[in-house]
Amino acid sequence: MERRMVRFTTVARGHQCSSPKLVSDKRSLVLLPLLLLLLTSSVSAQNFIRGDANGDGDIDFYVGDAVEIFTQLFTGCWGIACDDAADSNDDGNLDISDAVNILAQRQSGLPLPLPFPIVGNDPTPDGLLCATPTPSFAGYTFNPAFQLDVIPVGVGSGSVGTIFTAELQLTVPAGFGVTGISFGVCHDPAELDLLPGIAYGPLAPDYFQVQGHSTGFNCNSIPTFILPGSLFGPGVHVIAEAQYQILTSGGAAISFCSMTGQMPVPVALAAVDFGAMTDCSDVFAPASVGANINSAPEFVRGDTNASGGSPDIADAINSLYYIFNIPGGISPCDDASDVNDDGIHPSIADAIYLLNYLFPPPSSPPPAPFPACGPDPTTDPLGCASFPPC
Repeated sequence: MERRMVRFTTVARGHQCSSPKLVSDKRSLVLLPLLLLLLTSSVSAQNFIRGDANGDGDIDFYVGDAVEIFTQLFTGCWGIACDDAADSNDDGNLDISDAVNILAQRQSGLPLPLPFPIVGNDPTPDGLLCATPTPSFAGYTFNPAFQLDVIPVGVGSGSVGTIFTAELQLTVPAGFGVTGISFGVCHDPAELDLLPGIAYGPLAPDYFQVQGHSTGFNCNSIPTFILPGSLFGPGVHVIAEAQYQILTSGGAAISFCSMTGQMPVPVALAAVDFGAMTDCSDVFAPASVGANINSAPEFVRGDTNASGGSPDIADAINSLYYIFNIPGGISPCDDASDVNDDGIHPSIADAIYLLNYLFPPPSSPPPAPFPACGPDPTTDPLGCASFPPC
């Protein structure tokens, strides 16, 4: 600022000018920098996070922020308290491009214009307002009336190599409609292999974005941009389908989880209450129930000591030692020791069956799985705790 006050604010050494006009001029000049600062800054001086359209202090559930903009634009519900925060592209206008920009940039991992990703003031002048500052994020309200489930289609078990489909189902309570949802789905990659091609359910959403991770995938879904429209209404909806291949025998779990990474995704949803006086959306954390996939253990029948290879005399001797409780006799897999597949705990009948097969004239070979690894094709109470060769 050009400084012009020195010439007339000091009139004599030791004597201050008391002219009311000069004092007034001096005060005005002192306040001038502050006035210029206010005129060249945003009308709003409130702190906010760019993209936090629903004003909850959270930007991870950006689907909910985009839905808040769509809701205000198409239903007339005035749910945005800070227009500056909703102005995601910082062009000084609040319109549909801001919702689209939130979805596109957050999906790509690119930052939104400042202030982002932490609270700050608007660095650019515009005419938008910010009625309230952004609060500290307090978490999502848990509402178990909404529930996510992992439902294996057809089977809940299978052998190693089996490929199965898991439906991700959403239950919506009466009186509500879900306008947007995000969730992560996790598994142990040593137990299951997630196959490419995750798809949405019968209702084709306007926005459906999936990102794979080493331990699962993220999913964001908005059923419709134009509200009111085809929402996830009351009832049970298949909102996504994923295919997995079983890699190991035993149990494997698929569960819902919050994921980090380029596209962080919490387990959260935005819902409208049809019975309320407003069409605004509320954000909830739904209940979530995963699934256990029981993969049948594989073994070779007759390989009683689980040494690998074709059953031999050592397996018959081991079986006799185990049956008569002689030290050294083991049965790591009772199904493999059940040579005659009668479903009874290993007995002398199994040892005799194996000996008859091994010595000429040979009798019938052990029932499947034999001679290669495989699951037990018959149902019985026996199990297989361990069979390393398979």
